[in-house]
Amino acid sequence: MIIQSNQDLEKFCKLASRKKVLFIDTEFDRRNTYYSELSFISVYDGTKFWLIDCLTGIKVEALSKVLSNKKITKVLHGSQQDLEIFKHLQLPLNSLFDTQTAAQFCGFEQPISYANAVLKICKVSLDKQLQNSDWLKRPVNKKTIEYLKNDVKYLKPLYAFFLKELKKNKNFSYFKEEMSIIDQSSDTITSSLIRKKMNSNTINNKSFQSLLHTREQLAQKKNLPKNWIFPDSGILTIIKNKEYKDIKENKNLTFQEKKMFISKFKKIKVQKNNNKITNDNIIKLINIIRSEVSKNKNISEQLISNKNDTIAYLEDGLKKNSKWREKIFYKITDQLVKKNLKIKIKKNTIAF
Repeated sequence: MIIQSNQDLEKFCKLASRKKVLFIDTEFDRRNTYYSELSFISVYDGTKFWLIDCLTGIKVEALSKVLSNKKITKVLHGSQQDLEIFKHLQLPLNSLFDTQTAAQFCGFEQPISYANAVLKICKVSLDKQLQNSDWLKRPVNKKTIEYLKNDVKYLKPLYAFFLKELKKNKNFSYFKEEMSIIDQSSDTITSSLIRKKMNSNTINNKSFQSLLHTREQLAQKKNLPKNWIFPDSGILTIIKNKEYKDIKENKNLTFQEKKMFISKFKKIKVQKNNNKITNDNIIKLINIIRSEVSKNKNISEQLISNKNDTIAYLEDGLKKNSKWREKIFYKITDQLVKKNLKIKIKKNTIAF
Protein backbone atom coordinates (compact mmCIF):
# COMPACT_ATOMS: atom_id res chain seq x y z
CA MET A 1 0.00 0.00 0.00
CA ILE A 2 1.30 3.46 -0.93
CA ILE A 3 0.52 6.05 1.75
CA GLN A 4 0.00 9.54 0.33
CA SER A 5 -2.42 11.16 2.79
CA ASN A 6 -2.39 12.03 6.49
CA GLN A 7 -5.53 9.94 6.97
CA ASP A 8 -3.84 6.81 5.61
CA LEU A 9 -0.72 7.58 7.63
CA GLU A 10 -2.76 7.75 10.83
CA LYS A 11 -4.34 4.38 10.01
CA PHE A 12 -0.90 2.91 9.41
CA CYS A 13 0.41 4.24 12.74
CA LYS A 14 -2.48 2.63 14.63
CA LEU A 15 -1.76 -0.74 12.98
CA ALA A 16 2.03 -0.44 13.30
CA SER A 17 1.84 0.43 17.02
CA ARG A 18 0.50 -3.09 17.67
CA LYS A 19 3.43 -4.85 15.96
CA LYS A 20 6.42 -6.36 17.77
CA VAL A 21 8.88 -6.00 14.86
CA LEU A 22 8.97 -3.63 11.88
CA PHE A 23 11.41 -3.77 8.97
CA ILE A 24 12.27 -0.28 7.71
CA ASP A 25 14.25 1.43 4.93
CA THR A 26 14.40 4.96 3.53
CA GLU A 27 15.07 6.42 0.10
CA PHE A 28 16.26 10.01 -0.17
CA ASP A 29 18.20 12.53 -2.25
CA ARG A 30 21.25 14.34 -0.89
CA ARG A 31 23.28 15.33 -3.94
CA ASN A 32 22.81 19.08 -3.67
CA THR A 33 21.86 19.61 -0.01
CA TYR A 34 23.27 19.20 3.50
CA TYR A 35 20.07 17.62 4.78
CA SER A 36 18.67 14.60 2.98
CA GLU A 37 15.33 15.14 1.25
CA LEU A 38 13.26 12.16 2.27
CA SER A 39 11.39 10.44 -0.54
CA PHE A 40 10.03 7.12 0.74
CA ILE A 41 9.89 5.23 4.02
CA SER A 42 9.33 1.55 3.30
CA VAL A 43 7.86 -0.54 6.12
CA TYR A 44 7.21 -4.29 6.28
CA ASP A 45 5.70 -6.15 9.22
CA GLY A 46 6.57 -9.61 7.89
CA THR A 47 3.26 -9.91 6.04
CA LYS A 48 2.24 -6.52 4.66
CA PHE A 49 4.12 -3.64 2.98
CA TRP A 50 3.56 0.09 3.41
CA LEU A 51 5.34 2.63 1.20
CA ILE A 52 5.07 6.09 2.77
CA ASP A 53 5.42 8.78 0.09
CA CYS A 54 7.07 11.69 1.92
CA LEU A 55 6.86 14.09 -1.04
CA THR A 56 3.08 14.46 -0.80
CA GLY A 57 3.22 16.91 2.12
CA ILE A 58 2.07 14.37 4.70
CA LYS A 59 2.97 15.01 8.34
CA VAL A 60 5.70 12.45 8.99
CA GLU A 61 5.84 13.53 12.64
CA ALA A 62 2.85 11.20 13.10
CA LEU A 63 5.42 8.37 12.95
CA SER A 64 7.00 9.53 16.20
CA LYS A 65 4.92 7.25 18.45
CA VAL A 66 5.80 4.21 16.33
CA LEU A 67 9.52 4.92 15.90
CA SER A 68 10.07 5.89 19.53
CA ASN A 69 8.09 2.94 20.94
CA LYS A 70 10.63 0.80 22.80
CA LYS A 71 8.35 -2.25 22.64
CA ILE A 72 8.65 -2.37 18.84
CA THR A 73 11.94 -3.61 17.39
CA LYS A 74 12.90 -1.58 14.32
CA VAL A 75 15.11 -3.55 11.91
CA LEU A 76 17.25 -1.62 9.41
CA HIS A 77 20.43 -2.33 7.47
CA GLY A 78 23.28 0.20 7.60
CA SER A 79 21.14 2.61 9.59
CA GLN A 80 23.52 5.58 9.99
CA GLN A 81 21.99 7.75 7.26
CA ASP A 82 18.46 6.70 8.22
CA LEU A 83 19.17 7.81 11.79
CA GLU A 84 20.50 11.16 10.56
CA ILE A 85 17.29 11.71 8.58
CA PHE A 86 15.00 10.77 11.47
CA LYS A 87 17.03 12.92 13.86
CA HIS A 88 16.72 15.96 11.58
CA LEU A 89 12.96 15.37 11.39
CA GLN A 90 12.88 15.07 15.20
CA LEU A 91 11.75 11.45 15.01
CA PRO A 92 13.67 9.55 17.71
CA LEU A 93 14.17 5.88 16.88
CA ASN A 94 14.35 3.40 19.77
CA SER A 95 14.91 -0.38 19.94
CA LEU A 96 17.05 -0.48 16.81
CA PHE A 97 18.38 -3.72 15.32
CA ASP A 98 20.91 -2.98 12.56
CA THR A 99 21.53 -6.13 10.52
CA GLN A 100 24.78 -4.72 9.09
CA THR A 101 26.23 -4.21 12.56
CA ALA A 102 24.81 -7.56 13.69
CA ALA A 103 26.75 -9.21 10.86
CA GLN A 104 30.00 -7.79 12.28
CA PHE A 105 29.20 -9.40 15.62
CA CYS A 106 28.78 -12.68 13.74
CA GLY A 107 32.19 -12.85 12.07
CA PHE A 108 31.57 -10.76 8.94
CA GLU A 109 34.72 -8.60 8.73
CA GLN A 110 33.71 -5.55 6.68
CA PRO A 111 30.30 -3.83 6.83
CA ILE A 112 28.34 -5.99 4.39
CA SER A 113 25.92 -4.42 1.92
CA TYR A 114 22.25 -5.34 2.00
CA ALA A 115 22.45 -7.00 -1.44
CA ASN A 116 25.48 -9.10 -0.46
CA ALA A 117 23.90 -10.11 2.85
CA VAL A 118 20.72 -11.22 1.04
CA LEU A 119 22.79 -13.15 -1.51
CA LYS A 120 24.92 -14.88 1.14
CA ILE A 121 22.19 -15.71 3.64
CA CYS A 122 18.97 -15.85 1.62
CA LYS A 123 20.58 -17.06 -1.65
CA VAL A 124 18.67 -14.36 -3.56
CA SER A 125 20.29 -12.00 -6.07
CA LEU A 126 18.73 -8.53 -5.84
CA ASP A 127 18.54 -6.11 -8.75
CA LYS A 128 20.11 -2.88 -7.43
CA GLN A 129 19.95 -0.90 -10.70
CA LEU A 130 17.52 1.56 -9.16
CA GLN A 131 19.75 2.24 -6.15
CA ASN A 132 20.96 5.59 -7.51
CA SER A 133 17.64 6.64 -9.03
CA ASP A 134 16.25 10.15 -8.84
CA TRP A 135 14.08 9.57 -5.77
CA LEU A 136 12.45 12.97 -6.13
CA LYS A 137 10.82 11.92 -9.39
CA ARG A 138 7.11 11.15 -9.48
CA PRO A 139 5.07 9.16 -10.37
CA VAL A 140 6.81 5.87 -9.60
CA ASN A 141 6.33 2.76 -11.73
CA LYS A 142 5.77 -0.90 -10.78
CA LYS A 143 9.47 -1.69 -11.02
CA THR A 144 10.28 1.03 -8.49
CA ILE A 145 7.56 -0.22 -6.13
CA GLU A 146 9.00 -3.77 -6.29
CA TYR A 147 12.46 -2.36 -5.58
CA LEU A 148 11.15 -0.54 -2.50
CA LYS A 149 9.45 -3.72 -1.26
CA ASN A 150 12.57 -5.84 -1.78
CA ASP A 151 14.63 -3.40 0.29
CA VAL A 152 12.63 -4.39 3.38
CA LYS A 153 11.34 -7.86 2.43
CA TYR A 154 14.62 -9.66 3.14
CA LEU A 155 15.28 -7.83 6.38
CA LYS A 156 12.99 -10.41 8.00
CA PRO A 157 15.17 -13.49 7.24
CA LEU A 158 18.36 -11.47 7.92
CA TYR A 159 16.99 -10.45 11.32
CA ALA A 160 16.05 -14.05 12.17
CA PHE A 161 19.45 -15.36 11.08
CA PHE A 162 21.56 -12.80 12.93
CA LEU A 163 19.42 -12.87 16.08
CA LYS A 164 19.94 -16.64 16.27
CA GLU A 165 23.70 -16.30 15.63
CA LEU A 166 24.12 -13.52 18.21
CA LYS A 167 22.52 -15.65 20.89
CA LYS A 168 24.50 -18.70 19.80
CA ASN A 169 27.90 -16.97 19.85
CA LYS A 170 27.06 -15.05 23.05
CA ASN A 171 27.64 -11.63 21.48
CA PHE A 172 24.06 -10.41 21.87
CA SER A 173 24.80 -8.25 24.95
CA TYR A 174 27.73 -6.59 23.12
CA PHE A 175 25.51 -5.97 20.09
CA LYS A 176 22.74 -4.44 22.24
CA GLU A 177 25.24 -2.02 23.77
CA GLU A 178 26.51 -1.03 20.32
CA MET A 179 22.93 -0.35 19.23
CA SER A 180 22.44 1.90 22.26
CA ILE A 181 25.46 4.07 21.35
CA ILE A 182 25.29 3.90 17.53
CA ASP A 183 23.69 7.36 17.26
CA GLN A 184 26.05 9.11 19.69
CA SER A 185 27.87 12.10 18.23
CA SER A 186 31.24 13.54 19.25
CA ASP A 187 32.10 17.21 19.74
CA THR A 188 35.26 16.59 17.72
CA ILE A 189 34.68 16.86 13.97
CA THR A 190 36.88 14.79 11.68
CA SER A 191 36.76 12.33 8.79
CA SER A 192 38.80 9.39 7.54
CA LEU A 193 40.26 11.63 4.82
CA ILE A 194 41.32 14.30 7.32
CA ARG A 195 42.88 11.66 9.60
CA LYS A 196 44.92 10.29 6.70
CA LYS A 197 46.43 13.71 6.00
CA MET A 198 46.68 15.33 9.43
CA ASN A 199 47.92 14.22 12.84
CA SER A 200 45.74 14.12 15.94
CA ASN A 201 47.41 17.18 17.51
CA THR A 202 46.35 19.33 14.55
CA ILE A 203 42.88 17.77 14.35
CA ASN A 204 42.20 18.36 18.06
CA ASN A 205 43.58 21.91 18.00
CA LYS A 206 40.91 24.45 19.01
CA SER A 207 41.45 26.67 15.95
CA PHE A 208 41.13 23.72 13.58
CA GLN A 209 37.99 22.43 15.29
CA SER A 210 36.52 25.94 15.23
CA LEU A 211 37.06 26.03 11.45
CA LEU A 212 35.27 22.69 10.95
CA HIS A 213 32.42 23.57 13.32
CA THR A 214 31.84 26.87 11.49
CA ARG A 215 31.79 25.05 8.13
CA GLU A 216 29.27 22.55 9.54
CA GLN A 217 27.01 25.29 10.90
CA LEU A 218 27.11 27.31 7.68
CA ALA A 219 26.41 24.22 5.54
CA GLN A 220 23.39 23.47 7.73
CA LYS A 221 22.17 27.07 7.56
CA LYS A 222 22.49 27.19 3.75
CA ASN A 223 21.43 23.53 3.40
CA LEU A 224 24.41 22.84 1.15
CA PRO A 225 26.88 19.91 1.17
CA LYS A 226 29.73 20.91 3.48
CA ASN A 227 32.26 20.19 0.71
CA TRP A 228 30.60 22.99 -1.26
CA ILE A 229 31.86 25.36 1.44
CA PHE A 230 35.34 23.78 1.19
CA PRO A 231 36.27 20.10 0.80
CA ASP A 232 38.20 17.95 3.27
CA SER A 233 40.70 17.14 0.52
CA GLY A 234 41.79 20.78 0.19
CA ILE A 235 42.10 21.74 3.86
CA LEU A 236 45.74 20.74 4.38
CA THR A 237 46.80 22.40 1.09
CA ILE A 238 45.21 25.70 2.13
CA ILE A 239 46.85 25.56 5.57
CA LYS A 240 50.31 24.69 4.24
CA ASN A 241 50.43 26.96 1.18
CA LYS A 242 48.39 29.86 2.57
CA GLU A 243 46.64 29.99 -0.79
CA TYR A 244 43.00 31.11 -0.54
CA LYS A 245 42.01 31.26 -4.22
CA ASP A 246 39.36 28.50 -3.90
CA ILE A 247 37.77 30.27 -0.91
CA LYS A 248 37.78 33.66 -2.67
CA GLU A 249 36.15 32.24 -5.81
CA ASN A 250 33.53 30.17 -3.99
CA LYS A 251 30.11 31.31 -5.22
CA ASN A 252 28.35 29.72 -2.23
CA LEU A 253 29.95 32.17 0.21
CA THR A 254 29.31 35.85 0.79
CA PHE A 255 32.20 38.31 0.96
CA GLN A 256 32.02 38.38 4.76
CA GLU A 257 31.93 34.57 4.96
CA LYS A 258 35.00 34.29 2.72
CA LYS A 259 36.79 36.83 4.87
CA MET A 260 35.86 34.91 8.04
CA PHE A 261 37.11 31.56 6.72
CA ILE A 262 40.38 33.02 5.44
CA SER A 263 40.93 34.54 8.89
CA LYS A 264 40.29 31.17 10.54
CA PHE A 265 42.64 29.36 8.11
CA LYS A 266 45.42 31.88 8.86
CA LYS A 267 45.24 31.03 12.58
CA ILE A 268 45.90 27.33 12.00
CA LYS A 269 49.34 25.78 12.03
CA VAL A 270 50.12 22.13 11.47
CA GLN A 271 50.98 20.86 14.94
CA LYS A 272 53.88 18.53 15.66
CA ASN A 273 52.86 15.16 17.03
CA ASN A 274 55.27 14.45 19.86
CA ASN A 275 53.49 11.18 20.62
CA LYS A 276 53.75 9.83 17.05
CA ILE A 277 54.31 6.08 16.89
CA THR A 278 57.29 5.52 14.58
CA ASN A 279 57.84 1.86 15.47
CA ASP A 280 55.48 -0.15 13.26
CA ASN A 281 55.98 -3.23 15.43
CA ILE A 282 54.03 -1.54 18.26
CA ILE A 283 51.04 -1.14 15.97
CA LYS A 284 51.53 -4.73 14.78
CA LEU A 285 51.40 -5.96 18.39
CA ILE A 286 48.07 -4.18 18.94
CA ASN A 287 46.79 -5.63 15.66
CA ILE A 288 47.80 -9.15 16.74
CA ILE A 289 45.84 -8.73 19.97
CA ARG A 290 42.86 -7.37 18.03
CA SER A 291 43.05 -10.25 15.55
CA GLU A 292 43.08 -12.88 18.31
CA VAL A 293 40.21 -11.20 20.16
CA SER A 294 38.29 -11.08 16.86
CA LYS A 295 38.81 -14.81 16.27
CA ASN A 296 37.96 -15.79 19.85
CA LYS A 297 34.84 -13.63 20.03
CA ASN A 298 33.78 -13.96 16.36
CA ILE A 299 33.57 -10.16 16.07
CA SER A 300 34.86 -8.07 13.16
CA GLU A 301 38.37 -6.65 13.70
CA GLN A 302 37.31 -3.37 12.08
CA LEU A 303 34.38 -3.06 14.46
CA ILE A 304 36.63 -3.59 17.47
CA SER A 305 39.21 -1.02 16.36
CA ASN A 306 40.15 0.31 12.93
CA LYS A 307 43.51 1.82 11.93
CA ASN A 308 42.60 5.36 13.03
CA ASP A 309 41.21 4.05 16.34
CA THR A 310 44.47 2.18 17.04
CA ILE A 311 46.65 5.21 16.32
CA ALA A 312 44.43 7.48 18.43
CA TYR A 313 44.68 4.97 21.28
CA LEU A 314 48.47 4.63 21.12
CA GLU A 315 49.25 8.31 20.56
CA ASP A 316 46.58 10.01 22.66
CA GLY A 317 45.11 7.30 24.89
CA LEU A 318 41.71 7.73 23.20
CA LYS A 319 39.32 4.78 23.25
CA LYS A 320 36.07 4.09 21.43
CA ASN A 321 33.36 4.67 24.00
CA SER A 322 31.93 1.25 24.83
CA LYS A 323 31.99 -1.15 27.76
CA TRP A 324 32.25 -4.23 25.56
CA ARG A 325 35.43 -3.02 23.81
CA GLU A 326 36.92 -2.13 27.17
CA LYS A 327 36.16 -5.63 28.46
CA ILE A 328 37.44 -7.73 25.57
CA PHE A 329 40.10 -5.48 23.95
CA TYR A 330 41.28 -2.36 25.76
CA LYS A 331 41.73 -4.22 29.04
CA ILE A 332 44.37 -6.35 27.29
CA THR A 333 46.04 -3.51 25.34
CA ASP A 334 46.27 -1.42 28.51
CA GLN A 335 48.21 -4.27 30.09
CA LEU A 336 50.52 -4.36 27.08
CA VAL A 337 51.19 -0.62 27.26
CA LYS A 338 51.85 -0.86 31.00
CA LYS A 339 54.24 -3.80 30.39
CA ASN A 340 52.22 -6.24 32.50
CA LEU A 341 50.86 -8.47 29.77
CA LYS A 342 51.60 -12.19 29.78
CA ILE A 343 51.25 -13.94 26.44
CA LYS A 344 50.98 -17.73 26.02
CA ILE A 345 50.45 -20.05 23.08
CA LYS A 346 47.73 -22.49 24.03
CA LYS A 347 46.12 -25.05 21.72
CA ASN A 348 47.08 -23.18 18.55
CA THR A 349 45.75 -19.86 19.89
CA ILE A 350 47.40 -16.89 21.55
CA ALA A 351 46.15 -16.42 25.10
CA PHE A 352 46.48 -13.23 27.14
